[in-house]
This record gives sequence, structure tokens and C-alpha cells, in this order.
Amino acid sequence: MEIDPPQNVNHPFLQALDASQCYSRRSFEKWERIMHSHGASLREVFALRYGRFERYVDVVVMPGSTEHVEKIIALAKQHNVCLIPYGGGTNVTQALWLSNNATGQENRMIVSVDMMRMNKILWVDKDNMTACVQAGIRG
Repeated sequence: MEIDPPQNVNHPFLQALDASQCYSRRSFEKWERIMHSHGASLREVFALRYGRFERYVDVVVMPGSTEHVEKIIALAKQHNVCLIPYGGGTNVTQALWLSNNATGQENRMIVSVDMMRMNKILWVDKDNMTACVQAGIRG
């Protein structure tokens, strides 16, 4: 992408986010914002290759616990911020596709909530062949 994706920054939300210490890392880096704004569907791969995304996330936030996620959701609701959950980024359902809606472009700040730091196996039940894992675990 040659052109920097424009950002929509909600400063009161970011100040509240910092004050609550409810993330282990956040990023405004251009490459991270671009990578968190698409999955792996044909449409998204084409848009990535030819630079035709309508919108990019404005910031990437990485919570480290369930409590962090709960605080981020509460702050987003309080400050009218849009959250997009991000797992491994390999989805092919276009769940990460950020586009203009029928009434115009989304005006709120869009925050990608990257779950990769929540990657623990919480329990395994060998008898029933089930497990409970956090949202950031891969395959």
C-alpha cells in the first residue's frame, strides 16, 4: 500500500484505555492496521494486492486476559467506538471486511481487538475429547 490509510482517532477512548491498563500492547503502525483489516477471502486478497480497501482499522489493541476484553468492551460502548475481534486473520468469510454501509461511511473509530496474546489451553477432557481454549489459540 503506497498511501497511508487515514485514521479516525477517538482521543477520550484512548485516554480511558490507557488509564484502565486493559491491554498488553496497542499499535498504530500502518502495516499492522492494514493486516488487521482483512482476512483471506479472494476478495480480500485481491484488495490487498491492488490496494483497494475502503477502510482500515484505526488501532490494534491486544488484550492479555478476559478482564481486559471486558474493560475494552465497556470503554468502547461508553465512547461509541466500533470493535472488530481478530483471531488468526485467516478467515474466508469476510468477517474483517470494513466497508461503507448503506447510509454512508462508518464514522466511529474502529479498533481491532487482536486475541493472539490470549492463547492458553485452559483445560482438556480426554474422556469426552473436548478442550477449553482462549480465543487467540491457533489450530
